[in-house]
This record gives sequence, structure tokens and C-alpha cells, in this order.
Amino acid sequence: MNHLIIFVLVITMCFGLNEGIVCSDPNNQNPRCGGAGCRLNTLELRNELGRGNILKVDCTSNQNKKTGPQVVKFNESYAFSFEEVHAKRIVWACHLRHGPKGEFYQSIWRAYRGAAKKRCAQIRTWVAKVDGIYLVRNAEPKGHQFVWLKS
Repeated sequence: MNHLIIFVLVITMCFGLNEGIVCSDPNNQNPRCGGAGCRLNTLELRNELGRGNILKVDCTSNQNKKTGPQVVKFNESYAFSFEEVHAKRIVWACHLRHGPKGEFYQSIWRAYRGAAKKRCAQIRTWVAKVDGIYLVRNAEPKGHQFVWLKS
């Protein structure tokens, strides 16, 4: 009986956390599903700069897609999803800024770079901290990547 309870809890958690998304259904209208049953890729920018610090984010792609300027409060994230198209490798660049007068900045020219072959469900999380910017690729920390520049 204990095994049944554990099994039901695990299944419930998977579906509750959106891990149970099935994108192969052509009628699926889930925004995280792309074409041909491929889950969309996600680029996330998280603010861990400290209480009261605001992170300003502006991302553009080599395919003329833009997110527009975004304001990310402390302990919050801004994320968007997109699809890789096999014929064109997509590259997202993001410009980050923070500080009382926006004097600290950094440009991440390859915040996300598509592969030669189409990939699905890729997640890139950039974490802004006081000492710099850190990367997490598909839930695997890659460490400190950039320092803040001062204008």
C-alpha cells in the first residue's frame, strides 16, 4: 500500500509541475509546445541582486525578434519561450542593466545559441547577482560567466 501512495504522489507531482506535457497531440494548445511535438526552448533571466535592486533586461534575436525592455524585481524572473527552426540557427542576445542610475551593465551576446540540428525543451537561465552573471544550462549550473561593467 505504501508503494501505491508513493507512486500516486510522484505521478501527481510530475503533472502538477508541468513535466507531464504531451506535445505530440496536434490539438494541444499549450504555449510551451512548438511544432511537430517539440517542446519550446526557454530563456530565463533571474534577479538575485538583493532587496530593492531592479534588473532591466532587453533581448533581441538574429531573426529580428525582440522582447522589448523588461523590468525584473528582486527574486523574480523574466522568461520567454521560442522554437528553433532547423533551417536558421537562432541566437538571442540580452542586454542587462542595474544600479540606482543603471550604471552597471553587461551584454550577453549569446544568451541562447541554437544548434545546427533542431533541439527541444532547452532551458538557459541567466542569474544576475551582485558579483556578476551566472549561467544554468538545463538545470546544470555552469558557474560565473560575466562581471558587471560600470559606465
